Parts: sequence; C-alpha cells; structure tokens
Amino acid sequence: MGETYTISKYDDEKTFQNVIGINGLLAYNMQKTDGKLKIPDIELMLVALDKDREIVGGVKGSTFLSSIEVETLLVKEELRGQSIASQLLSEIEKEAKQAGCQLSHLSTYSFQAPSFYQKQGYAICGEIDGLPNGIKLFMLKKSL
Repeated sequence: MGETYTISKYDDEKTFQNVIGINGLLAYNMQKTDGKLKIPDIELMLVALDKDREIVGGVKGSTFLSSIEVETLLVKEELRGQSIASQLLSEIEKEAKQAGCQLSHLSTYSFQAPSFYQKQGYAICGEIDGLPNGIKLFMLKKSL
C-alpha cells in the first residue's frame, strides 16, 4: 500500500497559490497547451463614468488561450436600460479581439442576465441546475 495523507484546512493563501496555483496547475496547464495558455495574457478592466466622473458601471475580464473570460459586468441598477452594459461589453470584446482573442465566454445565473448576453450575440453552451429556488447557472460564449 501507498503512503497515507492528511487532508486539512489551510489558511496561507500566498503559499497555496505558489505551490498549487503557479507551480502546480498553471505549470501543468502551460505544458498541456504548448505555452498558449497565457496568450495574450492581459487583464482588462473598463468603467463607465458619469458627467461627474463617478463610476456607474464596469466590466472586467482575463484572457487566456486566445479567449477572454468576462468575469464581472455591472451597471448601477437605476441606470440599466440605457445601453451602458452593452457599450462596456462591446468595448472589452473589441480590446480582447485587438489583443488576439477569438472567443469571449462567461457565466451568469438565471436571476442575473442570460437574456441580455443572448441579445449581445452570446449562445448558451452549458447549464447547471439543482441550485436553490430553481436558480440555474449558464455558461455562454461568443466568437469575436
């Protein structure tokens, strides 16, 4: 028989990221993707500002494997319906495409904005149900 191991909680995030994240999973992923995982390797963060230069919305995404993952997109609730989110999404897609991305992808819950993303040209490519209150998680993608 092999060695036995102990599973325990761990709270040193820096060491965890160094051992498991950077030197573990990231190194493995870089090897398996012939180094293309980090192409183009940029973080994009854009904001919408009102006339007083106050942030009213924003979008953030990370790129890898010639794609961008849109991680966050939010516009203040009272300003929705004014195309701010559409403009933010369009701009991050444009920047990602200029950097070499060919695909945009994201996830959103059923109570958030799946229909908004579909109106922006995204297609549902995955769905997870079984969450409380009938909530679903959707994965969407769009060619750039």
